[in-house]
Amino acid sequence: MRKHLWRFLAVLLPLSLILAACGGGAVQTVVVTEQVQGQTVEKVVTATPAPVSMEDTGTVFILGAFRGPEEDAFNAVINAFEAENPDINVVYSGTSEFETLITIRVQAGDAPDIAAFPQPGAVAKLAREGQLVPLWDSALSIYDEQYQPAWKELSQVDGTPYGMFHRVNAKGWFWYNKPDWEAAGWQVPQTWDDMLKLFDDMVADGRRAPLCEGIESGAATGWKGTDWIENIMLRTQPVSTYDSWVAGDTPFSSPEVKNAWETLGNIWFNPDYVYGGTDYIATTNFQDPPALLFGDDPKCWLHMQGSFVTSFFPDSVQADLDNQVGVFAMPAIDTSLSPALEVGGDQYVVFKGHERPEVKKFIEFLGTPASVKPWAELGGSLFPHINQDISWYPTQLDQNMAKAIVNAKAARFDGSDNMASATNLAFWQGITDWVTGSDLDTVLSTIDSAGQQ
Repeated sequence: MRKHLWRFLAVLLPLSLILAACGGGAVQTVVVTEQVQGQTVEKVVTATPAPVSMEDTGTVFILGAFRGPEEDAFNAVINAFEAENPDINVVYSGTSEFETLITIRVQAGDAPDIAAFPQPGAVAKLAREGQLVPLWDSALSIYDEQYQPAWKELSQVDGTPYGMFHRVNAKGWFWYNKPDWEAAGWQVPQTWDDMLKLFDDMVADGRRAPLCEGIESGAATGWKGTDWIENIMLRTQPVSTYDSWVAGDTPFSSPEVKNAWETLGNIWFNPDYVYGGTDYIATTNFQDPPALLFGDDPKCWLHMQGSFVTSFFPDSVQADLDNQVGVFAMPAIDTSLSPALEVGGDQYVVFKGHERPEVKKFIEFLGTPASVKPWAELGGSLFPHINQDISWYPTQLDQNMAKAIVNAKAARFDGSDNMASATNLAFWQGITDWVTGSDLDTVLSTIDSAGQQ
């Protein structure tokens, strides 16, 4: 079935210029620029306005942030849905400016039918503004049948579930060059103290640094460091403290949170532990360090990253993951705690006025194993559905991580993504300022102040 797939590329014009409104509920438009065969072309982008009735239109419009190979994978999911529902056409639009564009379109009254949100904080804001449709009974039944209870809990805003989770990831994994690791005789550490002892042994060995790290990510520089803090929090504090911190009730300057930063600082600020030191951490794009585990002259033994990191390995490594790559979860710090799994993922939500039968049918499809298979078979992505077939994943690495996600009885969403937007941005900036030399107490106080504005 033919797809009209718009690719929105940044340069959004000023808001006053890009919204064209006609009275009486007419379609609102957004003008964006797109590179077509090397030339900049302006395009007017719209989605169906809220329909005047809840009857089928035969088309579902979805806006999301994933593009490139991820967009291709999601279109494979769409194709599976359309094969089961030949009377429905699903149109997905991927944009690198998702956060900006979805805000503009909602304000203009031109929301898509469905949006795939990677950040639950944005879902919460829209839900509280009355822009979203709570999940209906049949969708909730699918949650109960296909997911651990933690996922429905993560989809809730003030106790009401809004989003259906699909592609997800788990964070806090340490990755290593499997042949080199085994040849060196290193053992997977069981506790944080074991890991620090391992780092010291690696330093004494002298061949390469224990870790490679980089947090540069354009406007989002610093987010990679927040993953460290969040995982350390889940290993040093009860989940109730983590929840209180994410909600803004436990400040960054509290002893509990400051301890997490200091725990990370004992690694990052040890010049023997991290390849290139703090300057390298601050200026290196987060996609680059994973490759430094491999090649003729590896620079480090370990890299901490989420389950999506395999796409950043060299092509030759990606072609032979099970033999070339090893992984273990961040070890326990306070061994009296059972750490919750830190997760991220895409929530698919329906905008109010768009809850037509075909839209609801697609949301429910995303909750079933049939929606998992086309994407899981491509590798590099994970899904939380209980009744999926783990053999769909092409590597043992993916299978093991998928099992960890499926079996996780307790999970917490990426903390920074779940914080208020101002706090999230200040957290990213604070990590960056800290690693480039700013005083920790000042950094923590600044983040707290951002959340109070």
